[in-house]
Parts: sequence; structure tokens; C-alpha cells
Amino acid sequence: MQTNLQLSQLSVVRLLDRQAKRLLSSEPQPDSYTEKVIGLVIAQLRKRKLGIEVVADDLSMSVRSLQMKLKEEGTSYQKLLNRIREQLAIAFLQEKKYSKSEIADLLGFSEISVFSRTFKKWTGQSPSEFQLALSTF
Repeated sequence: MQTNLQLSQLSVVRLLDRQAKRLLSSEPQPDSYTEKVIGLVIAQLRKRKLGIEVVADDLSMSVRSLQMKLKEEGTSYQKLLNRIREQLAIAFLQEKKYSKSEIADLLGFSEISVFSRTFKKWTGQSPSEFQLALSTF
């Protein structure tokens, strides 16, 4: 029998997988570094081990080389990480299964206040305002 924690972990993994597929399907260039980094960042979020160093290592290249490849594709590690976090935060808040603290932790934020400020920059609403707006529909 699975515990509630195991079920919650399974639902997080499923949500991460759905979002990864959605993000990857929206990328115009197959086999681009952008696509590879998105996949690796999603995997890092599962392991709770974020960092451009880890991605560069997984791609067998230096951090500087990865930064240059992403720049050639018109993006950066930080831009991709922010986009992934934003889309996952929205998906987690829409699911209404996770507390804001859990979401902040799942997305690799050091504190809920950092997550809340960042979410407001992305959407113009705090996580609470976003969920309240969802419940009015």
C-alpha cells in the first residue's frame, strides 16, 4: 500500500513529466541546446539539485561553452530556469494539491518569500491572488 507521501511524490513526478513534455513540444529546434537544458533542468528539479554546472557536466562541456551555445540560440540558463519554474508554479497552483511552501521547495527556491516575490514578477499576482482568481471561475 502506498502512503500519502508516496502518492504525493508520484503526482509531482507526473506533473513534472507533463510540463516537461509541454515545454519541449513548444521548442522549435529539435536537438537544440535549449531543448537539452530544459530536459536536464526538469530532471534536476526531481533530484532537487539545480545548477548550470550540473547541466554542463551532464552535457560533457564547460559552463562557458554551454552559456555560449545557449546565447547563440537566443537564451540563457537563467531564462530557461525561470520559464520552467514559472510554468511549473502555475501548474502546481492550478492543481491546488500543494501548499505554497511545498511549491517553493519543489521549484528550488530558498524561501517561500523569494518564491512569492518571483511569482508576482512573472504574473503580476501573488500566488494567493492567483489561486483566488482561479477559484472565482
